Amino acid sequence: MKKLFSIFALLVVCLCAKAQDKIIQTNGEVIKCKIVEVGTSEIKYIPSDNLTGPAYSIAREKVAKIEFDNGKKEEVNGKSNDWKDEGLYRGQLKKAIKINLFSPLYGSSDISFEKTNKVGNSFEITFGIIGAGKSDIIANYYYNGTTTITEEIKRNQFGFFASYGHKFIKQPTFSYGASKLTHVLQGKYIRPVFYLGNYSENVIAYKGTNAFATKERQNVTFAALQLEFGKQWIFNEKVLLDSYIGIGYAADNKKQNYDYYTNSEGGSAFNYAVGRTGKSPGLAFSFGIKIGMLIK
Repeated sequence: MKKLFSIFALLVVCLCAKAQDKIIQTNGEVIKCKIVEVGTSEIKYIPSDNLTGPAYSIAREKVAKIEFDNGKKEEVNGKSNDWKDEGLYRGQLKKAIKINLFSPLYGSSDISFEKTNKVGNSFEITFGIIGAGKSDIIANYYYNGTTTITEEIKRNQFGFFASYGHKFIKQPTFSYGASKLTHVLQGKYIRPVFYLGNYSENVIAYKGTNAFATKERQNVTFAALQLEFGKQWIFNEKVLLDSYIGIGYAADNKKQNYDYYTNSEGGSAFNYAVGRTGKSPGLAFSFGIKIGMLIK
C-alpha cells in the first residue's frame, strides 16, 4: 500500500512539473515558468521553482518561442517593437458593446458598438435616447400676467441622437487578469467624432419684457464635431472600461428659458450628448465613462 501511494505521489509531481509554460530563448536556453504578460517589448514570468515569488522579465528580442502549458505555441522571433503585428492579437474578441454609465443622470441613455478595423484603428457608432433618464424640475410656479400658476414643471425631454467616431489607438497597453497578451482594443486614443440629434423639451417662455410667462414646448436640433481623448481598459478579455473627454464645435437652435423670445442668439446649452458654451455656433465639450463587454 505504501508503495502504491509513493508511485501515485510521483505521478502527481511529474504531472505538476509538466504543467508549466516554457520560454525558449534565442540561445537555446529554456526557462520553465508561469507567464504573466506577453508585451510588445518584454515578457514577464514567474519561475516555476518559486511560483509564490516575484515576477521577472525578459526582452522579446531574446526569445525565440513560447510554449504554454495548454500546448499552445507562439513564435516570437524577436519582434520586440512590432506592436502592429496582427499575430500578437490572434484569437482576441475585436468587437464591443458599451453603455454610458452616467448619462441617465443627465437625462439620456446611449449604447455604443465598437469594431477593430486593424491594429491601432477602430470605429465606434453610438445611438442615444434623450429622455431615457432623469427629468429635471425647471419650475414650481410661474406668473402668467394675471395670476401665479403653482405647478411642478419637469423638462420631460424626448428625442434621439447618433454619433460616429474613428478611433486612433496609441500602442496598446497590457491587459489584466487571465489575459496573457496586450489587447487590440486597449490603450490611449484620439477619436474624431460627429454628433447629430433632435429633441423637444418643456420650457418656461417669458414674453416681451418678462411681464408674464407660459409653459411651452421647444424643439431643438443640434450637431457637433468633437475631438475626444480617452483611454480604454480590457479586463480578462471580457469586460471593458472606457473614459473620455472631448472638445470641439457645436451648433443648435436652442434658446434658454429667460430669453426664449427676446434674444435670438440664445445662451449656453447642454444638449445631452454634448454641451455648448456661449452663443450658437460655439465651443463644445463632451465627456463620459462607458462600461461594456467584448463580443464575437
